[in-house]
Amino acid sequence: MTISALSDAPHLVRSGRWILAAALLATGCKKQADTATPEPAAPPPAEQPAPEQAKAPEREYPDPPPPSDPKPVNFPEVQEFRMDNGLKVYVVENHEVPVVSARLVIKAGTMDDEHVAEFTADMLGEGTKSRSKAKIDEAIEFVGGSLWAGAGVHATTVSARALKKDLKLALTLMADEIMNPAFPADSLEKLKKQAKTSLDSAKADPGTLASTLFDMVAYPEGHPYGRPFPKPEDIDKVTVDDLKKFHATFYRSNNAYLILSGDITKEDAQPLLKRTLGKWKPVDPKDLPPNPLNKFTKYDLPQDLVVHLVDRPGSAQAEIRVGNLALARNHPDWIKLEVANAILGEGSNGRLFMDIREERGLTYGIYSHVASGQAPGTFVISTRTKTKKTADMMTAIFEHIDKIRDEKPTEEEFSTVQRKLTGKFPLEIETADQVAGKVRTILEYNLPKDYYRTYRDNVAAVTPEDVRTVARKYIHAVPHIVIVGKAKKIEKQIKKALPTAKIVKYNTDLERIDGAKKG
Repeated sequence: MTISALSDAPHLVRSGRWILAAALLATGCKKQADTATPEPAAPPPAEQPAPEQAKAPEREYPDPPPPSDPKPVNFPEVQEFRMDNGLKVYVVENHEVPVVSARLVIKAGTMDDEHVAEFTADMLGEGTKSRSKAKIDEAIEFVGGSLWAGAGVHATTVSARALKKDLKLALTLMADEIMNPAFPADSLEKLKKQAKTSLDSAKADPGTLASTLFDMVAYPEGHPYGRPFPKPEDIDKVTVDDLKKFHATFYRSNNAYLILSGDITKEDAQPLLKRTLGKWKPVDPKDLPPNPLNKFTKYDLPQDLVVHLVDRPGSAQAEIRVGNLALARNHPDWIKLEVANAILGEGSNGRLFMDIREERGLTYGIYSHVASGQAPGTFVISTRTKTKKTADMMTAIFEHIDKIRDEKPTEEEFSTVQRKLTGKFPLEIETADQVAGKVRTILEYNLPKDYYRTYRDNVAAVTPEDVRTVARKYIHAVPHIVIVGKAKKIEKQIKKALPTAKIVKYNTDLERIDGAKKG
């Protein structure tokens, strides 16, 4: 994620004209009554002291009432059942509006095969064996619905949304795309061109460069979370046969689950799904490839301070990432680290923003984030600053890393963050789609079924000492550092702030300039 900066916002240019002609014409056009020399003006009266004005009474503002205890919130009940073909179905009811959303999640994503997973998902909407792309688009648009597919890291999602009365049509089209994709060759060539254009755009963006290289250096070589930029020839190698093989392997009913949310019940869903997705074929579990994350059992942390510097001569600023590997999403310490991260830099009330942005003026924005993963995710501080202020920025970041590790938070900032996390949670489960998103999180990261039912209680149970403990455990004193910008100028700044750090340089293809391999 790139960090918002002043240079990202559109400049506002104000223009206007001030017209004084009316006043001038009113004076200049008045005809002179006579041209005699006027009498001398009388001298002004002696200055008199201005009368004293009564002072307005000072306003008194009452103290705001103390925050009340959070009101009880119950995570909605989720109905579930399994179809005969092994497809698991979860139903989140909300009958306020006659709309239903369907999220079909296939347990295969870019971690299984980066380009093939993406192209397979994108090609679902390019037509089936019985319907052209134009017919599918026309049918779903005619009823005001939507149909979309895309591949993420862990899974591929096919989503449909329609009025309740048109849900059968939406599910019929979804089922056709899932079971009978045509994979037209000309559409694949079009998608390849788009992918290579996107690759060029990614390499031109300093934020993407910084985030991509950060993951590359944080994870072991070959890890699905830390892949380098693809090469154009890798994209060109993908064939229709590759897509068909990926589809035949992973797009199976017992390797997926469906979340229905909105104006629907379990009783409504069962016969409807039997008619639409009931013929989707399962796979023998032993024929599914193992999770590619399973082979990575050891994750090393940096022992020495290294700055990974990407030389981007056109940069006006230095793009910065500082952080390390942390923990998996289902780790018991997740909520404690969530509280610690909120204190440090989750939003504009965090320490990083209030000090480095508001007090020191070194950046327009600075934040910290803990990434979700089935394997350990990353803790990362992200920001940008003027090139000449890079040393000041690095000094400030390390001051805050030391502080969150060494000192317990104050009672005020700790209680503020606790109230914020517990107070905003009800807003995150107001709609059926929001609840469906939480259900998806539980399933994707193998969280306890009651995770969100107990979430606020678990946040309230965190202590200031817990914050310091998890900070020392997951926010490391020797982090990975990635900087993108003008290397010659930034190198001097690095040596000023971090004189003992080793500097490793890269080009904008994220290749080591010295030709050495990572390690």
